[in-house]
Amino acid sequence: MTNKKYFPIRTATACQFQWNWSTLSLNNGTTMSCHRTGLSKLNPENFHNFHNTPVKISDRQRMLAGEWPHNSCGYCKQIEQSGGFSDRMLHLTIPNQSPPELETDPTAVNISPTILEVFLNNTCNLSCLYCSSFLSSKIADEDRKHGPVQSNGKTIIRPVQDHHYETLLPLFWSWFDQNFQKLKRFHILGGEPFYQQETDRLLDAIDQKPNPDCELNIISNLMIAQPRLQKYVEKIKRLIDNGKLKRFDLTASIDCWGAPQEYVRYGLKVEQWQQNFEYLLSEPWMVLNINQTISPLTIKTMPELLELLIKWRKVRKVGHFFSGVTPEPNFLKPEIFGPGVFTEDFEKIISLMPNTTQEENNAVSYMTGIWQSIEKNNMNIPEIQNMFVFLNAKDFRRNTNWREIFPWLIQYEALCGTTA
Repeated sequence: MTNKKYFPIRTATACQFQWNWSTLSLNNGTTMSCHRTGLSKLNPENFHNFHNTPVKISDRQRMLAGEWPHNSCGYCKQIEQSGGFSDRMLHLTIPNQSPPELETDPTAVNISPTILEVFLNNTCNLSCLYCSSFLSSKIADEDRKHGPVQSNGKTIIRPVQDHHYETLLPLFWSWFDQNFQKLKRFHILGGEPFYQQETDRLLDAIDQKPNPDCELNIISNLMIAQPRLQKYVEKIKRLIDNGKLKRFDLTASIDCWGAPQEYVRYGLKVEQWQQNFEYLLSEPWMVLNINQTISPLTIKTMPELLELLIKWRKVRKVGHFFSGVTPEPNFLKPEIFGPGVFTEDFEKIISLMPNTTQEENNAVSYMTGIWQSIEKNNMNIPEIQNMFVFLNAKDFRRNTNWREIFPWLIQYEALCGTTA
């Protein structure tokens, strides 16, 4: 008998995200069930039905049959077939947040989301290596100035494309006004939410039409002036104190530490980030997390970040989450280097991760699964070559020097025949 505390559908491929979660990107006019699945184009004429696109319904039907979706979910499928612990498996351990339709029909595929994640626009103060013009106005400015980057005649940095949020934003506000009370979790992403006026409008809307059962999560790069951060913290605390929200999570994006992090998340300064994060440590009423994206440029200084996390956890509880391996481009995925390159790094990383609670166990299993998946791949020289073309282009645009920051990479530059 299925435990009602957890997601009720338990076929071999069932994923809570496919039923419960929708991501809306108003920047590029798409929706998806998680960051690993295929995109569906938003239809302005049928915007309110974004959780039930033909792609999403087809994926749910295949999962009900115990099959993997055709063009989605390859990331988790690969990890599980490598013997690892995937996002799908992780989220089956999280308490059930199913749509009410599943209570009466456990095979329902046309349903309402209970968890919504929204990218409102691309206004951002950073230009992270693995990001795009859709999610960062800084990258859009770079790309407009310099154009696309090509490697062997193929574009490897996408040119700036049209944005859709001016058309879609009014449709979102209409949906939000009618449906916010149905949500159990609501995630705001950017760009950088604390730089976007839409964040203020959202908080004001929640003040006017509260949802005491909803948990709000804002994902921030924390590269904002502390008085501005304090203003938002105080505003959200009033919503919590007045019973207008159930809980507030602030998830701070950080991948590694020191100069490598400042290179990867260009515009970030670790000293300022740490000052803001340690201010948040003094606000015990909120749930505080860090979230990491794993790329070959972050793995080797992840232990420094985890040592700081151990120190911060002596002050208060801090959650530790992962966006996983860089979803794109392929040349920023660690598996392109093949087995053995990061073995010592992952051994150190896992040794620094606590392993006493179920949540901590899941994090260790997740990291181990990523490591195992990397070890099963062979070195991909064409993609490593693309990576060097990309880094050289970024250095030209930003007046940086990857060789000074990542000297361990130089040997691969020579191996791949891309030495400048």
